[in-house]
Amino acid sequence: MNRDIGWIAGPLAALALFAFIVWQTLGALSASGAWARGGKAPLIAPNDPFAFLDALAAAPQTPLPPAMRDPFGVAVAVPVAPAPGTGGPRKPVTPAAPARPVLTAIVWDADPRAIVRWQGHDYSVRSGGLFDDFQVVSITRDQVVLKRGDESIVLQRKPQGE
Repeated sequence: MNRDIGWIAGPLAALALFAFIVWQTLGALSASGAWARGGKAPLIAPNDPFAFLDALAAAPQTPLPPAMRDPFGVAVAVPVAPAPGTGGPRKPVTPAAPARPVLTAIVWDADPRAIVRWQGHDYSVRSGGLFDDFQVVSITRDQVVLKRGDESIVLQRKPQGE
């Protein structure tokens, strides 16, 4: 028969630790008033984290100074007098011409190609090809004809020396 009691030391230590944790928890609950005898309320009332915001919302609002406006208020139209010296007829603004591709070079051989610059990119195109929104209709020695939607654009080669 084995008379060694070392096998019981581990479970006894665990049981002692469990008893200590239960004793500490019961002491903390009774000190806080949660388990007070007689059914009394807890001694320490928890703080409401939103009490400050509730007080701000319930306080009367002070009006804004005239220089500031309430971004959540209803806008009221205020008549504005025209500045002196701005009267008279105004000239219509003409819109800027739409941007056009620029013909950089034409390579003329059995299969003609052209280099066209558009929105910061150089495109090497051939007849029938596509780039961006344009279709290349034809390439001759002096010009490239493009089509965008229903609009036809003719790009002319610059004469030498320009």
